[in-house]
Amino acid sequence: MSLKSGNHLGFLFSLCVSFSTILTCSGQVTTGEILGVIEDPSGAVIVDARVTLLNLETNDVRSTTSDLDGRFRFPQLPVGAYELTVEKSGFATHVQGPIVLRLNQYADLEVKLQLAEVAATLTVTADAPLINSTNAEMGANFDRKRISELPLGPNRNILNLALSVAGVSQLQSGQNTGSVAGGVVFSANGMRLRSNNFMIDGQDSNSVNVTGLLQEIQNPDLIQEVRLITNQFAPEYGRAAGSVVNIITRSGTNDLHGSVFWFHNDNHLNSRNNLDKAPAGTPPQAKFAEAPFRAENQFGGTLGGPLKRDKTFFLDLSSAGRTAGWKAARPLSAYRQRKDDPY
Repeated sequence: MSLKSGNHLGFLFSLCVSFSTILTCSGQVTTGEILGVIEDPSGAVIVDARVTLLNLETNDVRSTTSDLDGRFRFPQLPVGAYELTVEKSGFATHVQGPIVLRLNQYADLEVKLQLAEVAATLTVTADAPLINSTNAEMGANFDRKRISELPLGPNRNILNLALSVAGVSQLQSGQNTGSVAGGVVFSANGMRLRSNNFMIDGQDSNSVNVTGLLQEIQNPDLIQEVRLITNQFAPEYGRAAGSVVNIITRSGTNDLHGSVFWFHNDNHLNSRNNLDKAPAGTPPQAKFAEAPFRAENQFGGTLGGPLKRDKTFFLDLSSAGRTAGWKAARPLSAYRQRKDDPY
């Protein structure tokens, strides 16, 4: 073989390795993992046990066997609810679920098999432990329930969730925040605004020019889960010294489902902050006499289900309509002050 042919083969091999590495990292960013160890009642590991994992939403089935250390592993799993079944001759069948797998979570399970004389099938309804025992990442997860219940005002922007995480501040003094994309400006652990990395379904969504989330999301019903990582980032992320905002969108399931929302906000539901009320100038008077006029309405919804059961699914997102009106508040001199409200 000539030297030139060897160089070509080496280049192709490097290209294949790099491409497979990219696919693996992308999968890790948008998925989770279920792993664990299988033991008998005495604590000894069980080898060659058959382990089956069922996705309760799509009926996707994966199978493996425990290794010489009694361990099993299901990598790159879509987030959702799963049921784990462990079978071994001489032992009762172990069924555990629903196991709710979260974004970037390593659900580490300890499966205890009982002897067949005790029971034919042992059903466990416990979820996976929430404590992360597989890596040193620090962050917070927001599932669909938390997203729907936590306040996202005043603009329904999904990035408002980040403001409730420890170490995150909404503004960083001394930096230009007027032109940052995404609608919500925050700093993590005192780092620069440009130190945040935004990802949607495993792809970078960073504004190159002004930093921030390039694709603003104002319909929370589209989101499956959000994970904000603030320290000890895993190797698959990169380009971040402050935080990684990892967002994944929803998918259809075997059941037809949908949602409709109407969000309303106006000046009667808002108030002035302390700076707006504080007297200033000569003679001293408040900056605003009342909350500025506002009339905002957002409409939207989703519809998802199967195109081919257990195989192909769809999720349709209706475009959210929004109407909003603003006007500057009139000065305090245009209003008669109330005695019980000096500001």
